[in-house]
Amino acid sequence: METSPLHHVRRRGPPTIIFHGTADTTVPIKQAEDFCAAMKKHGNRCELMPYEGRTHGFFNYGRGDNADFKATLRATDEFLVSLGYLKREPAIK
Repeated sequence: METSPLHHVRRRGPPTIIFHGTADTTVPIKQAEDFCAAMKKHGNRCELMPYEGRTHGFFNYGRGDNADFKATLRATDEFLVSLGYLKREPAIK
């Protein structure tokens, strides 16, 4: 793909966290795995959090009981705290 983020990986890229469903048929998880590997190869922090059996957009608000939405928000808060961007405990428990 010409517009793939993979083509824009470079040193000193932004810290990245990726939430990806293993059953995503819109963007196969292999693409997220390749991106994360390329980021790490260039010395960047990249965390891939696969969600087993989930499809594209699984964490959008209003899907199901919002459990995945809340889980990804908690993980995002934890990621930002680990980077020093947030100085508090994650807001969603």
